Amino acid sequence: MFNKPFPLAVLLLIGFGLIRLIDHDSPERAQAMTAHGTKEKTMVTVPLDAGMEAVVTLDHKTGDMSGYVLNRLNAQFFIRYRHNITNEFPEHQGAYLMATGMADFRGFNSNTRIASGVIYVSEENSGRVVAYALPWNTQFAASNAPRQDLAFIALDQAATRFTQLR
Repeated sequence: MFNKPFPLAVLLLIGFGLIRLIDHDSPERAQAMTAHGTKEKTMVTVPLDAGMEAVVTLDHKTGDMSGYVLNRLNAQFFIRYRHNITNEFPEHQGAYLMATGMADFRGFNSNTRIASGVIYVSEENSGRVVAYALPWNTQFAASNAPRQDLAFIALDQAATRFTQLR
């Protein structure tokens, strides 16, 4: 019936087009993390799981890091995270950098479940960077859970400056 390659190629293209129209899988939603800071305070958003995020602030003067999560059922803050980072930065001069990222902790040995987002804090004087996790259970988002106070978890730290400053 089709002796010429042209009609066969057209039929294949039409077939692929129909498959794309019939396939109702939507593309994965993009998740953007934000960060903004001043000389005295930094604010970031951190993904927790699908459709949930925390807003985290760091006070550069006191070292207080606080985070809050909105309940998707009533739009009220229902989880509060707290931690003072001066324990990890004992010689801090009050100049911090903060960024967020994503991680898939498959081999995390703990009874505490943690979110997929990670917070990285670096102190400018020492150059040290510390990674923090947020305790998170997907049941929190699915229920009308009462307000909870949780603590950030310091995961690990690393040096980013290898030359002594004079």
